[in-house]
Amino acid sequence: MNLESFNKPFEPQSVEPSRRQYWEQHKFYASVRDSTRKPYTIVMPPPNITGDLHMGHVLNNALQDILIRWKRASGYAVSWIPGIDHASIATEAKVTKLLADKGISKREIGRTEFLKHVWDWKKEYGGRIVGLLKNLGISCDWDRQVFTMDEQYSKSVTKAIVQLHRDGLIFRGHRLVNWCPVSQSVISDEEVIPEERNGHLWHIKYQIEGEPNRFVIVATTRPETLFGDLAVAVHPDDERYADLKGRRVIIPVCNRSVPVVFDAFVEKDFGTGIVKITPAHDKNDFDVGKRHNLGLLNIMNPDASLNNEVPEAYRGLDRYIARKKLVAELETLGAMAKIEPHRLAIGISERGKVPIEFYLSDQWYISTEKLSKIALNATRTQKLKLHPPHFEKVWEHWLTNCQDWCISRQLWWGHQMPMYNCSSCNHVMCAETAPIKCEKCGHDNLVQDPDCLDTWASAWLWAFAVQGWSDATSEQKKNLEYFFPTDIIVTAPDIIFFWIARMVMAGEYFMQKTPFKDVFFTPIIRDTQGRKMSKSLGNFPDVNGLLAKYGTDAIRFSIVNQLVPGQDINWADASSDIGRNFSNKIWNATRFLTMNCEKFGVVPEKCNFDELQASTDVLNSWMTSEFFNTVRVCTQAIDTLQFSQYTASIYEFTWMIFCDWYVELVKPRLAEGADAQLAHQTLTVAMQIFDGLLRLMHPAMPYITEEIWQKLGSRDGRTIGFEKMPTPRVDLENQNSLVKMREIQAVVGAIRTIRGQFTIHPGQELAVNINVSENYFGSFLPQLEFLAKAKVNLNNVKPVFSAASRVGELNLFVDLNGLVDPAAEKDRLTKKIEKLKGAIAGTEKRLSNEEFVKGAPEHIIAGAHAQLDANRQELALMQLSLQAVVQQ
Repeated sequence: MNLESFNKPFEPQSVEPSRRQYWEQHKFYASVRDSTRKPYTIVMPPPNITGDLHMGHVLNNALQDILIRWKRASGYAVSWIPGIDHASIATEAKVTKLLADKGISKREIGRTEFLKHVWDWKKEYGGRIVGLLKNLGISCDWDRQVFTMDEQYSKSVTKAIVQLHRDGLIFRGHRLVNWCPVSQSVISDEEVIPEERNGHLWHIKYQIEGEPNRFVIVATTRPETLFGDLAVAVHPDDERYADLKGRRVIIPVCNRSVPVVFDAFVEKDFGTGIVKITPAHDKNDFDVGKRHNLGLLNIMNPDASLNNEVPEAYRGLDRYIARKKLVAELETLGAMAKIEPHRLAIGISERGKVPIEFYLSDQWYISTEKLSKIALNATRTQKLKLHPPHFEKVWEHWLTNCQDWCISRQLWWGHQMPMYNCSSCNHVMCAETAPIKCEKCGHDNLVQDPDCLDTWASAWLWAFAVQGWSDATSEQKKNLEYFFPTDIIVTAPDIIFFWIARMVMAGEYFMQKTPFKDVFFTPIIRDTQGRKMSKSLGNFPDVNGLLAKYGTDAIRFSIVNQLVPGQDINWADASSDIGRNFSNKIWNATRFLTMNCEKFGVVPEKCNFDELQASTDVLNSWMTSEFFNTVRVCTQAIDTLQFSQYTASIYEFTWMIFCDWYVELVKPRLAEGADAQLAHQTLTVAMQIFDGLLRLMHPAMPYITEEIWQKLGSRDGRTIGFEKMPTPRVDLENQNSLVKMREIQAVVGAIRTIRGQFTIHPGQELAVNINVSENYFGSFLPQLEFLAKAKVNLNNVKPVFSAASRVGELNLFVDLNGLVDPAAEKDRLTKKIEKLKGAIAGTEKRLSNEEFVKGAPEHIIAGAHAQLDANRQELALMQLSLQAVVQQ
């Protein structure tokens, strides 16, 4: 045992690197099949290679590590496979910008050269991500790390696409898509961020064909799309325009004639009640166009400039420059009726950070009708459970309204579509390897589709493709059979459809199994003002800096301890203090115990928790019972995914029960001249329980627990992570001692409250009367008197000048005679009460002021309510104390 190391304060920065190296060197966390044990599997949600990790990653991986370490110590054969995602559209945008800042054009250098730069990016940022994950102390199998662009994983992606194409679930469609003009690629609905902005409503005059002096007024927020109009529409019940049936109008500037159509889609009361219909540039207009057979007219290039379908003067102009030019021309022509301010909702590309366009394009799609049904069946049959369960409603809604999935992206970074077009007959083949000739006409001039797959069309295979599904060796097949399906996926709720629903589809379709049993959705991490964290707001903490400042265990423990299912976390760096202070408390408890172990000849290394036995000693029996009660609560918390209940239970037992109560009660037994045999026995039990406590808290705080456990003895290349997790032991529990000691704690608390009310010195012995029989507390009476610093008389006598309290059925009377000056105390309490009443009245007045409540930040209002409650409670105590003084 290395006692000297415990004489110094705990310094996580000096501990963590060596412990991490020890774990990696011994490869403790390798995935090993064992037919005698039950498997427990997690596949890590792979972070994107687009930057450093954030607090959401810290929480996510801490929760996974808690589960993995708990199951490993509970006897499961554990496999936790890490990985990184290539994040095609986001990474391509980052690298394109990086090159542009250096004056390098992506288009000019070409695809091959561009991809070299992306791989350089992956090497740098992928390495940083892995480094930070390792710093977090997570215990995954690093030798099985997977990147979504690895050769074997890529084969799995191709295999899946080919199978879907062969099964008729992949098709080519000419449809309206969300288009990002910056990346010049289609993006999904989920990658479109709704945003409200100030804009305008332009009222434009369209001449009725054949009537030069008669016009209809069309209100629009996007005048430049006028060139793509194929109709104007009115509501069938709008009598103002009834005479326009069968008529046509002339689009100004381009002077094209389009029909007037009648459609219930139009809102009679919005604007002028007549709208322009541009089927190729608006989703609602697209539907109207289909109902009235209007056709499609695309007026934009991929970069959102106007194409050759518009008048020559506007060709090649950016959409917003074209807007200004068009508005000016409409005003010159007298075709602009008016312009008014208008607040409008627009969609912003999450990747390009610019407004999207609805763009008509040929894309590849996966038909989701069949796939969505099998995903729905997984939750409806309880094969899959969502946590918190309220996510089942949004799950049901999305999957019952699931649209076909557009999987092609106009990118260079990613898995290139395994589609090959014959230049001779235009036949398209889908194949795992490039075909030599066309299967239809035999021509050998085949061109691979340049598009790449949507990132999620590779990530949805993650749960099984990481096991080498594509061309698994016999060993990989055994791993896949043993470790799949996985047990749980821990993820953020914003990718419930991006990823989770699609992974369920893939698992059921390709493997005929639900890929995991549980999904745990983590909350969003916000700052103290409730804002979502982002680098642009400057409220995005440096994770490496936090780990260095507070220690990894402190950060992990603190953030998990704030977790309330279904509620976001408001994070401040100072929140880490609870974890840091807790680490120091554990370290100081170790110092106290080991110091006394040396004094009384107890060898901590030999105090194994597994050898703990039932004790007849009242103090040790109580402590053992409290520990196993905590074990029971923690076990239930892990089983039900109540992570903060687990950390809170460990904290409460360690700090409040073990350190504040048990250690205090143990001290007299370790004093000079005490019974050496009883001291040795008590310390042995204390160290056995402490050994179990280290095991219990190890999943949440791996570094400090490993460090203490290793220094308590020679471990011969072992790790605490494989020590058996404590389980409830009814045979070692004594419910009578548990109940009795908790009652004593309540009595001591009541006596301490009275001591505080009357400002009696903590060292002053009190005389306390309690209305119970002489044998009520039995052998616990000395503990009561020691903790309360009091002489306890077991009777129901109320001293003349005393303070009373009630604990359950017990009446307590603390004799104040000679300890409190009634006159001075009355004066002090009266002043204190008046001050509290004034503070309460002032706070109540503020909270009754509607303007204050409406204008003040939420945390100010909450603070005022909390202060009001505290003042009211203190006032009640002061009034009770005054009553006792007055009665004297």
